[in-house]
Amino acid sequence: MEIEPLILAAITLFASVLTASLSYWFTKKHQLRLEERRLKEEYYKAFIKALSDAAIDNRDVAALDRLSEGFNSLIVIGSPPVVKKLMQYHNFVRIDNKEIPRDSNAWSLRHDQLLRELVKEMRRDIYGKERNIDEYISTVHLVGRGSKGK
Repeated sequence: MEIEPLILAAITLFASVLTASLSYWFTKKHQLRLEERRLKEEYYKAFIKALSDAAIDNRDVAALDRLSEGFNSLIVIGSPPVVKKLMQYHNFVRIDNKEIPRDSNAWSLRHDQLLRELVKEMRRDIYGKERNIDEYISTVHLVGRGSKGK
């Protein structure tokens, strides 16, 4: 039984259109994922910089403004696990939190633990599951230089 040339041409055309459409769809999906990742990287880096700036000089109003903006932006851009860790961190570092005295070693340890968990969740949000993340991110400290003149 011979297939009519018109039917064969229609099947070939349909397969070509389907292949091109699927290729476009997967490429576009990949591009959107990369763009989302790039955007999250920018927001996360800006947040960590603002956090570091405020930690170095918590009297710098501009740094505190950037930090507030960073917190609020991450609520929108971060994944739900990032937002959860962000809020845990924020609730702990708030001035009105009297759970642990701020000048104690216990406060510093809890602060660093919550910061480490937040950073690890940000990395998971950007890069997905990372092998041995607990090994190579066992401690996290903010690093920076004090303001000029101090």
